[in-house]
Amino acid sequence: MNSTKKYLIIAAIITSILGIAYDIYDIVMWFLAEPAYRSSTFYLVFAFLEIAASIAVVVLLTLAIWKNGVLFRQRYGYYMTALVLSIIFNLFSVTSILLIITMFISDWVWIKPEKDKSTQVGDNVEIINESKEEKIARLRKMKEEGVISEEEFEKELLKLL
Repeated sequence: MNSTKKYLIIAAIITSILGIAYDIYDIVMWFLAEPAYRSSTFYLVFAFLEIAASIAVVVLLTLAIWKNGVLFRQRYGYYMTALVLSIIFNLFSVTSILLIITMFISDWVWIKPEKDKSTQVGDNVEIINESKEEKIARLRKMKEEGVISEEEFEKELLKLL
């Protein structure tokens, strides 16, 4: 997962938690207000629904980026569900805006192959991420030094070609 995307999703989680705190404050203030000054009951019910949706958004986003985002592509449904919930309950919230921005950031991580990686395979050391030319040159050198026989050289050469 792209680190920018991960940090924006973490920021969305934090802003969603702050939204939950504000909704709780709003509910408490509704109950503390004089009955004549209270807004309609619809706003109270909507605040409770918004708290439930925000908790779901926090849980879904946390699951989506769990283990440093390694499973993000497998858990993409969690991310999309959180995005849809956030948009339904408050389109212009900071959480929704951050999640919409993350949709346009690629989640591919590009890593250049390392030239010096090697693994031990039986008695031979196999170099990983070598070009064919490098492998052929290495095989010729091994044949000249007597590390491998002519038959092994031809066998390995046929594998490459």
